[in-house]
Amino acid sequence: MPDNPLPVYTIVRQILAENLDLPSEDVITRAREKGVTRTAAELRPVINNVRSEMRGNKKRGKRPKSGAAPGPSAYSLAREILTADQSLSNDDVLARIKARGVTKPDAYIREAIRGTRNDIRSRGAKPVPTAARTIPEPKPAPEVSGEAAVPVSGEVPGEAALFAGLALVNKTARLCGGFAKAREIAEAIRSCGGIDAFLKRVELVAEILGSGAPV
Repeated sequence: MPDNPLPVYTIVRQILAENLDLPSEDVITRAREKGVTRTAAELRPVINNVRSEMRGNKKRGKRPKSGAAPGPSAYSLAREILTADQSLSNDDVLARIKARGVTKPDAYIREAIRGTRNDIRSRGAKPVPTAARTIPEPKPAPEVSGEAAVPVSGEVPGEAALFAGLALVNKTARLCGGFAKAREIAEAIRSCGGIDAFLKRVELVAEILGSGAPV
C-alpha cells in the first residue's frame, strides 16, 4: 500500500498535536493507520524531531504551526530542484536546499526530498533515460559513378539530388587528381572561412603572381 499523500512529518505533527507526550510506539501505530509505510526505525527520528520542535514552540509561547515556517520551505525547494533535474542525488539536493537558507535538521530535509521525489515519480514526471535519447548512426553513402547522376524514373527528388551531388564530388575528385588532393583543397577552403573567402584569395594570389601564373 503506498504512503499517505501527506508528508510523514505532517502526519506525525497532526498526531502529536493531539497529545505531545504520546509514546513513540503509539505515534508509529497511528501513523501506520493513516497509511504511512515507513519502518519504525525510519519513523522514530521523525517523531523525535517533530516532538522537539513542537516543545520548543510551546516554551516560547507559540502555537505549533501545521503550515510551513517563515522563510524557504524544504518541500517547495526540493520540488523546484527535483523538477529541474531528478538525477541529482539526495546529498546534492540537501546541499542545495541548505545553500538556499533552510535551517531545518538534515533528517527533516531528507524526508522532504524523499517524499517530494516519490510524489514527482508517482505523477509520471520521470526523466528520459539516456539510452532512449541515443540517435542511430547514419549509414555511409554508397560510392557512385557519374552515370548515377541521372535520376531514375520514379525516384523521389531528394534521392535524385543526393546522387547528383555524389556524382559531382566524384567528378571533382578526379579533376583534382584523386581524393587526397580533393581533401587538401576542401581543407584549404575551410581554413579560409568558406568558398567566397577562398575565391577572393585565389584572385589575390593570381594578381600577385601575375597573369601568367596558373590559377
